[in-house]
Amino acid sequence: MTPTPWGYGGAVISSVRSPGVTPPHARTRARRAAATGPGIDLPVDEHIGLACWSGLSSVMECAHRHDDIEVNLAEGGALTYLFGGVPVEIAPGTAAAFWAAVPHQLVHAPAHTRVHWITIPLDRFLRWGLTDGLVGRLLQGQPLVAATSAGTLDASGFGRWSADLSTGDPDLRDIALLEIQAWIRRLARGASPVETVAHADAVPGGESAVERAATMARFIAERFRDPLTVADVAAAVHVHPHHAMGVFRNVVGTTLGAYLTQCRVAEAQRLLLTTGAGMAEIAHAAGFGSQSRFYSCFTAACGEPPGAYRRRHDEARQPPPSTVSASSVSRNTVHSSMGTAPRER
Repeated sequence: MTPTPWGYGGAVISSVRSPGVTPPHARTRARRAAATGPGIDLPVDEHIGLACWSGLSSVMECAHRHDDIEVNLAEGGALTYLFGGVPVEIAPGTAAAFWAAVPHQLVHAPAHTRVHWITIPLDRFLRWGLTDGLVGRLLQGQPLVAATSAGTLDASGFGRWSADLSTGDPDLRDIALLEIQAWIRRLARGASPVETVAHADAVPGGESAVERAATMARFIAERFRDPLTVADVAAAVHVHPHHAMGVFRNVVGTTLGAYLTQCRVAEAQRLLLTTGAGMAEIAHAAGFGSQSRFYSCFTAACGEPPGAYRRRHDEARQPPPSTVSASSVSRNTVHSSMGTAPRER
């Protein structure tokens, strides 16, 4: 049996690239040590890539992030995520799509809850030429959540897509991706605002450990642009800094400092993709104290410098040379003058 993806239960049915050949948390520690040296706790992106699989869900031991668009569809039970510090529930029979570069963690999943997943690398997703509104909502960190509908937005295609993607046949791969793209478009059309939920893992003081960790994560997500200390975060939940660090690590599975860096790197990715701002401006806007700190954290997390990341995704947005028309050239000129990346519609 293929090992399961980290944080996601069940066996991989099939995928272009199996997300769990080595436990991702082990890969993270090894890559972090190689990139930054011992004793430095920086978040490192997981790399799942293009994949489609199904299985029984299980809670994640810590928050993670990966530069893909992720789709979840739960059957038989509700899933609760900490998504950018906010508890979000994905109800049974509900589909959700989100940009997984935002730190997220599955914290509650009833036993025997079957879940279907798709992950699409962001650069591939951008090549689809979807509307600015849809792409913008995802890159702003807003999950798209919609009720499923038999025959149009349901789980019936996942097994077929998984099988098609695993064949290595480029025609079947392209067919599967076209169907997945249409499915995500339908999800976006029916999407509604996400709902936050509360938890009841009681701790002294009447507030649960998950609630306290969520409050701290939300505090960081809202204020990561500012200089923050552990004492600042602990004050948000009215506990001693040492206690705050313990609660956060036990629930989220990472340190306050690493989570803060995750938020800053995710914001830098967003700015690189959606603005024409220079590196110094992005470093400041994302909360990094210096441009050198920005470069080192971003490269360790994403595996490439910020400039290379921007160029790679800008190239993904460009239409193939054979499809460039006079009207698209005109649109590109307008977009360039506005400082935004052009997209083929």
